[in-house]
Amino acid sequence: MRTREGVVGTWSPEEVVLDGIAGPVGRAPFLGLPLRERQERALIEAGVRPAEGAAAEDLARVVLRADVALTHQAVAALADRGAELGEDIRWVTGGRSGGFHRQIRFGDEAPLLAWLAPGGPVTAERIAAARPVEFDPAERLIEMPVPRSQFGADVLELPLTEQLVVPTAHWLQLVWANLLGLAPFLWRQLAGRNVAEVGWRLFWAVLRARSVQPTQVGAKLNRLGSGVTIHPSAVVEGCWLGDGVTIGANAVVRASVLADAAAVEDLAIVEGCVLGPGARVQRQAMAKYSVLCERSAIGGVVQLGCLDRDASVKRTATLMDQAFGQGVQVQVGGALRPAPLGLAGVCVGEGSVVAATVAIAPGRCVPAGVRVFAPPGDLVRRIPAGITGDVTVRDGRLEPL
Repeated sequence: MRTREGVVGTWSPEEVVLDGIAGPVGRAPFLGLPLRERQERALIEAGVRPAEGAAAEDLARVVLRADVALTHQAVAALADRGAELGEDIRWVTGGRSGGFHRQIRFGDEAPLLAWLAPGGPVTAERIAAARPVEFDPAERLIEMPVPRSQFGADVLELPLTEQLVVPTAHWLQLVWANLLGLAPFLWRQLAGRNVAEVGWRLFWAVLRARSVQPTQVGAKLNRLGSGVTIHPSAVVEGCWLGDGVTIGANAVVRASVLADAAAVEDLAIVEGCVLGPGARVQRQAMAKYSVLCERSAIGGVVQLGCLDRDASVKRTATLMDQAFGQGVQVQVGGALRPAPLGLAGVCVGEGSVVAATVAIAPGRCVPAGVRVFAPPGDLVRRIPAGITGDVTVRDGRLEPL
């Protein structure tokens, strides 16, 4: 790992306002660790020393906004360009990735990542005045199957890059940051970081898969922490599992990151998700392309959604992600904004509960500390004596049809 002498990493003084998720800003899960820890690792892996307290003014500084999800490749590219130009610059993602990232930002134009040349303090005004420099994301396009009736096509192309720089202050931004970082992260962690390591791991994966098809080979790559328990009947493919993770009988877990002590119970399905410490997908539940924060639990169905810390969605509850025939909108700072790709799930705030049989329309956010119950008229509370034959429920009472 290259060390960049005379360069330190620090954080912007700009205050970040969270939307739908509780603070502090650096504790949200990003690829299995708190966001702040991932930021510090990105700096260190790029050879930049995180500054303790105020950064020395005689050093060049890489400045991060507190809510930015980023990779070490982005930090390294910015540091090299800043050293070459010798002036204050700020990051702008180019290509199709840049266009998609702008959708995720919901009109927020404030700098997320900047390089400040030696001399002068770190101030929000100086960061905002830095020259914008567009970086080639070296992106790859992957195809996402979508309903033709809604999008006019069978697939959409989603740009992915290892030079990730996106915000996480809004709950849907947090979801997309994890989804966009998931594939590059899993490849580095599971396949290896250098040619020799990649070759060796892929060789054994090919032998186990008895195939050279990329999807079948990738399914045989997993990273298991200490104390992981996986039932012999479970299917676990292409996953990063932290310490103490448990996966139950006949569960299916694919292309996901599960932090320490996360659990997937019997017959549950988890695909393309990031589970925070102690998060739980309960028996027969389904979670897809979602983020479950610390100690949250899903017993129903969630897609492209976010469960904040200690949130709970009970069995048979559904958090929807599509509005058929039209794009989904989300509340951002009190205003409605189109969701990226016209898709968005539901956010359940810190400590909130969505009870059984409740269905929540896409793009909504349940505030923290709220308990949502199904309409009482659907609950049978009175059963008259002697009732027989076909009956229905009216105002909580069984009555003949």
